[in-house]
Amino acid sequence: MTDRPTPSFGEGNARGIGMAHYLPMPITELGDGTTPLPTTRGAFAAPAHVVDAEGRLETGMLASLTDSIGGMTSGLACLPDWIVTTNLSLRRAPDALRGPVGTGDLTIDTRVMRRGRSSVVTRSTVRDLASQEVATSWITCAVLTPAGGPPPFTRPVKLNHLEFDADPLYRLSPTEFFALEAGPRPGVVRLHPAVHLRNPWGILHGGAVAHLLDSAARAVVVGERVPGPTPGAIVSDLTIHYLNPGREGPIVAEAEIIGIRGADVMVRATARDTGADDRLMNVAVMTVRVLDAEVRSA
Repeated sequence: MTDRPTPSFGEGNARGIGMAHYLPMPITELGDGTTPLPTTRGAFAAPAHVVDAEGRLETGMLASLTDSIGGMTSGLACLPDWIVTTNLSLRRAPDALRGPVGTGDLTIDTRVMRRGRSSVVTRSTVRDLASQEVATSWITCAVLTPAGGPPPFTRPVKLNHLEFDADPLYRLSPTEFFALEAGPRPGVVRLHPAVHLRNPWGILHGGAVAHLLDSAARAVVVGERVPGPTPGAIVSDLTIHYLNPGREGPIVAEAEIIGIRGADVMVRATARDTGADDRLMNVAVMTVRVLDAEVRSA
């Protein structure tokens, strides 16, 4: 199967809206919508079933939020063209790795820093309800002319994904929603690109890729073959390069430890589309902060 369909912008199916319903974040464009370098604000009301026991969102899913708002804001700067993410980096504030800082609802302010002929750069600052800085994210996007045109927008944009969807799919834990599968060793994780994990163009959502790579990195550090929550370890910063789209699946991530300094473990990870001749999709470098020394893999 080659999934290269006409884009679907939420017309009665889960393609293109699944991630938005799972991580609901209304987005408002600041100003009157005429500035060439748009600024937006997202308000993420953290659902209890997607955060950990402290109320903290996993770094991969936090990157999913900054990818969504950063990509949309970049796209607004390029209309009537659109964009595709090529590089994403995110660094958590040191105080936001554990404890109360960075838990609960979040606000994401995003600004286009540069709009060139072929690329756009955005910066997103994430804060909690106490206005404490949680993370900073930079995204670079390539400008392109998509099949079927860009998503339809009225400027200034007011995008609301908080409309309640009764589908129990969106009430699942991350483990169930993404349905990650264990590979043959810790750090090898498999994901099937289900419809609800795809963007409007049928490609695996960049946020789903970020969650997959985050999960693989934490798994190799704690030595667990089965991916899932790791209370004793958190990704403190990541850089993901998006090289090729994921269309076929299964998508397999492989992570390996490349360095250790104190409580910080540096991990290199890749993601490949095994259904498309093992095509390399992503290369990532992440730092995993070990919060509990007993969880580290031997």
